[in-house]
Amino acid sequence: MAKVKETAAQAVGRAKVAISRAKRKGEQLATQLAKKQAVRQARKKVARVRGQAAALASKVTDKVTGRARKRKRAKVAAAVVGAAAVAAAAGISIARKRKR
Repeated sequence: MAKVKETAAQAVGRAKVAISRAKRKGEQLATQLAKKQAVRQARKKVARVRGQAAALASKVTDKVTGRARKRKRAKVAAAVVGAAAVAAAAGISIARKRKR
C-alpha cells in the first residue's frame, strides 16, 4: 500500500513539472509571437477599428436620444468661450505693450 502511495506521489510530482514546463514554453512562444510585426500591426488595426466602432455607436445613440443637438450647442458654446479667452489674452497683451 505504501508503495502505491509513493508511486502516486511521484506521478503527481512529474505531472506538476510537466505542467510548469509547458506553461513556460507557452509563454515563450506567446512573447515571440507578440514581437512579430504582423501581430503588432493587427493589434493596432483592431484598436483603431474598436475606437471607430465606439465613436459610431455613440453617434447613433446621440441621434436617437437627441443628444447630438446638445453636443453641437456645447461645441459652439465652447468655441465662443475659447474665442473670448483668446481675445481677452490678446487685449491684455496689447494693454501691457501700451503701458510700456
